[in-house]
Amino acid sequence: MPWRKRVAVASTTEWRRTRPVPRSAGSIRRARRSGLRLWVATLTGAATLVATHLAVLYTLSQELDPRVAAIDGGIAIFGIAAAAWYIGNVTDERMRHAVETVLLEVLETPRNIRDTAAAALETLVDEGIVIAAVVAVTREEADTPLEIVASVGYPDAWLGEAPPLRLADSGALHRENSRQGWLSPLTRRLKRNGWIARLRLSSGDEPIGLLLLVARAPGPLRDRRALHSLARQVAAALDHAALYEAAYARERDLVDQDARRREFLAAISHEIRTPLTAIEAFAELLEMDHTSAADDTAMQLVGSLRGGVDRLRMLVTDLINLGRSGTLEYPMNPADVDLAALVQRAVALMRPAFLLRRQELVLDSPVATPHVLADQQLLEQVVLNLLANANRHAPVGTEITLRVCATDHDRVRLEIDDAGNGIPPEFRERIFEPYFRVPDATPGDIPGSGLGLAVARRLLQQMGGRIWVAEKPEPGARFCVEMRATVTHHARPEDATRT
Repeated sequence: MPWRKRVAVASTTEWRRTRPVPRSAGSIRRARRSGLRLWVATLTGAATLVATHLAVLYTLSQELDPRVAAIDGGIAIFGIAAAAWYIGNVTDERMRHAVETVLLEVLETPRNIRDTAAAALETLVDEGIVIAAVVAVTREEADTPLEIVASVGYPDAWLGEAPPLRLADSGALHRENSRQGWLSPLTRRLKRNGWIARLRLSSGDEPIGLLLLVARAPGPLRDRRALHSLARQVAAALDHAALYEAAYARERDLVDQDARRREFLAAISHEIRTPLTAIEAFAELLEMDHTSAADDTAMQLVGSLRGGVDRLRMLVTDLINLGRSGTLEYPMNPADVDLAALVQRAVALMRPAFLLRRQELVLDSPVATPHVLADQQLLEQVVLNLLANANRHAPVGTEITLRVCATDHDRVRLEIDDAGNGIPPEFRERIFEPYFRVPDATPGDIPGSGLGLAVARRLLQQMGGRIWVAEKPEPGARFCVEMRATVTHHARPEDATRT
């Protein structure tokens, strides 16, 4: 991906700054002062040694031999020359190291591209390396002049009329007439000539811009290694700034998406409540109509309708709370849950669906089913999802078994068996992924969005339970749910209830 396309925003007043614009620690100035102090110490030491030696000779002989003075002077000059070579090397090495680390604070501070470039140029000027500098970056359109994103030492009005900068203009440090090109606004500060360098900036192998440096004297820039080190540091700072901008843009996009998600949840919850009110009123009218010759089965179906409406109303309330909370977790209230009563309510809600497909539901559970630690509403949603899944995938007129049993270590297991096509072993984990459907299943024949099992696993994980697909000898699928028991019961005879 081109470097410029990774940049989300070129400059923004909303950019978060964790620190003020960093100022240089003055490492280059310290290196210069250190070299000057070494020179002063060397000259002072040489002069002191020569003067002391001549004074001792004069005191002893009461005269000063010119030949001795010449020899002392020659030795002093030789020593100063050797010291000059040493001091020059030490100073150059310190200057090179200072130049190679001069922009570390700029690299450490997150900013956008324009602020990063400006901070880097201000640091170079503060250190006395240059008197003016410009950073220009590539545009998305090829074969066009570079875009100036930061400058120091140049009048803003002149930059609008400045000569265009191109990647092909890059070149090493050299002297130019101060009345031409990019040196013309700096004539008063440069006198007749100035030193200028145009350095290419790269991100990996991709050119991203140009760094223009102007100095009165070469100074540390005469070292090619130091010059290219500056270019690498500025390029790295711009690359980091581009990544920060992209991260900032992603964060803003996530914030916007979260706001839209909350608005959508609020809107859809409101729209669902409107038809729910009409359905609830209709169910209440059916329950109040005692004059009709409705049999017990019809009244049970009306009760299932009322229960389904209440269940859906609670889900809408949870949907609203989920949108207001701003989290991706369902609100949970763990408590001691009577699993037997919960299963009975879920079976009652699913009764119309089983009647339509002429399916027989066998409920196999102990008389005293252990209680479990869970959120009652969320656990009921899990059981409903599994029953609805079995209802859709089991053939018409077949039997579905719901079994509850206590296991070791104070755990309670709920198993749902159907006589459908079953689930191949390689898909027994993937079916819990959102929107995943077993490839052999034909979506036109079996309705569903592929979310029920994914929601069931997520809810159980929140409650400390687990769900999986187990092996069974006969055809079909067996889903197992395991929760932690809160009350331990002794084993008692089991009843079998057919629905």
